[in-house]
Amino acid sequence: MKTDNSAGRSTDWKTLVLDVVRRLPRTFSLNDVTAHEDFFRRHYPRNNFIAAKIRQSLQILRDQGTLLFLGNAHYQRIDGDPKFSPLVNFDIGKDYVSASQLARVAVETWAELNLYCVNCSVRELTRLPDNTRVRDFVCTSCQTGYQLKSLQGRFGGKLTGAAYGPTIEAVREGLMPEHILVEYDRRFSTVVWVHAYPGQLITEERVIPRKRLSETARRKGWQGCTIDLSDVPKVALAAPTHQDEEIVRENWRAVQSKARRSAR
Repeated sequence: MKTDNSAGRSTDWKTLVLDVVRRLPRTFSLNDVTAHEDFFRRHYPRNNFIAAKIRQSLQILRDQGTLLFLGNAHYQRIDGDPKFSPLVNFDIGKDYVSASQLARVAVETWAELNLYCVNCSVRELTRLPDNTRVRDFVCTSCQTGYQLKSLQGRFGGKLTGAAYGPTIEAVREGLMPEHILVEYDRRFSTVVWVHAYPGQLITEERVIPRKRLSETARRKGWQGCTIDLSDVPKVALAAPTHQDEEIVRENWRAVQSKARRSAR
């Protein structure tokens, strides 16, 4: 199991919590799981919200059909594969003052628990350390990188991207990650639409530099970019209900094939 260090983030929370749950009696309590805090801390030594992450992971696993909630903080394990859950726990980011930071943390946590690789059969993505250039998640099997964007409401044809320099370098080097756009409804704490866009179809012409931040700005001189996704083929992972993974991957292969033909 991959451990947390300065170079990367540990195995995702869903896997860690399931690892503990599977070693417990079939019927267990929240306290039984939180008693393994040292185990979780070895993987996430910098995380100050381990108990909250455990509770949120148990809630998602319940929604996915892996656990049955018995009441009074007690659960029963149901053997079987986890199912997609559209529910986003925005309470996970309640300690953040900024509404945008709160939403980012909540959606990234949801993504850790629900997204999967569209390029291979792996059913989870690993979250990368904050400020990793261009990528937010990676598939540890095929090494496909993903950038995650989220929005309350619907995205338009143009997307606010990351830093211009690293983005244009990734395009030129053929290392542009797949882009996953999550559109959510905060009123119901749920994702509504989730689409994946092939990184190889985001060409240099589609990456538009933005004006550099002023000298008085906190990140003075920083330059972002806008990515034009108009007419770029996409595949729905949730629209607005969960889509079958194998159908998603079949549609994704068709999009990838079209992209390769276009690149010739």
